[in-house]
Amino acid sequence: MRLARRAAAGVLLVAAGLLLSPTVVPVYDGIGQPDEPYRYVDRPDGAQVTAEPTSASMTSPVQGGLALHGMNVATKEVAPQFALFLPPRALQAAGARTLTVTATPQAAVSDPPVGKRADGNAYLVGFSVPGTTLTPQAALATVSMRATTAEQPPPQIHYRPAATEPWQPLQTARAGTEIYATRFPGPGQFQLVFGPRPEEGSSRLPLVLVAVLVVAAAVLVVVRLRAVRPDA
Repeated sequence: MRLARRAAAGVLLVAAGLLLSPTVVPVYDGIGQPDEPYRYVDRPDGAQVTAEPTSASMTSPVQGGLALHGMNVATKEVAPQFALFLPPRALQAAGARTLTVTATPQAAVSDPPVGKRADGNAYLVGFSVPGTTLTPQAALATVSMRATTAEQPPPQIHYRPAATEPWQPLQTARAGTEIYATRFPGPGQFQLVFGPRPEEGSSRLPLVLVAVLVVAAAVLVVVRLRAVRPDA
């Protein structure tokens, strides 16, 4: 009985931490539990064949116009490719009895911010009740996305309320090896974005500069040797 009570207390502590933590905790970046291969909506050439990416949804009762429960809307991959944490009473849905939050994977956008590269799937977050708004409690709401690579410099999460609106860069923090997190600005489309790829010849530039300096130094040495050589 005492052991069962301790186990139950441990579960409650973990649940409380998940609901109250203002940041995303990278629980999958541990020894013996590596991330599974990334699941693409539109798999690029050379990428590993995987199962289809998963969507996610959670429902909360609404009382007094507020969604009562905290929600962790996370896809089912290991680690989740998209997760949205919403604390209790973070959403206002006037006149509703329940509210469902969904996250749906989409193919990487074809119109990323100018000069940037979309990485992995885009994800569309939606509310089941039209006109749902964020409350001050939503200041603790966070989005996390898994990148397809640990490439550095790191990517940045971009957001737009609708496909017809411009992208908004969001302040992004690294929350795991390939996990990046940001605040939740509202329903809409989310995409991880890397900077431009280095040009093919750019990696050769340092070698070219070194070669030029070596040649210049050699020429300088020859000129000085000739200058100090005694006349025959």
